[in-house]
Amino acid sequence: MAKHLMLDMETMAVSPRSVVLSLGAVQFNPFGDEIYDEIYFKIDIDDQDKLGREIDPNTLDWWSKQDPEIMEEAFSPQGRIHLDEAMNQFHKFAWGCDKFWSHGATFDLVIIEDIYRQLKKPLPWNYWQLRDTRTLFDLGWDPKMSKNNKHDALEDARRQAIGVQYIFKKLCENTQKT
Repeated sequence: MAKHLMLDMETMAVSPRSVVLSLGAVQFNPFGDEIYDEIYFKIDIDDQDKLGREIDPNTLDWWSKQDPEIMEEAFSPQGRIHLDEAMNQFHKFAWGCDKFWSHGATFDLVIIEDIYRQLKKPLPWNYWQLRDTRTLFDLGWDPKMSKNNKHDALEDARRQAIGVQYIFKKLCENTQKT
């Protein structure tokens, strides 16, 4: 049984050194409909500021144009955990996963890799285990993901995992026809 992990983050910049507001991840079977487990946490901004992680004015401007409810969830100080604890929890969650997905090859996984390196922690994956949904979703099938635009890391991770499952199903159906 395959166990893949989908990661999504909300950030305050678009560089590898971005401050991370929240992280959501789900474990899922790409060949079925199962989502096995999920995690979500908001990360302490001051911890990241002390490490020199980046806040970009253009990204803040983009956030200022989002729905006020979405901004409140993203920026509220309630429930934030220390960066080190977040990475420890994520590392445990990632243990035993076969593949690691994100929506774009140069964003979420690159940012979390940079955090791991800053904290001098080993990565929970090997480079050959990384996958990109954008490439998969460009194969010609609509991934049938809900079109919510909430910028909620956990909801986005769920939605993207469901999109991967749908495309895998289409690929398997297409393979069986030939």
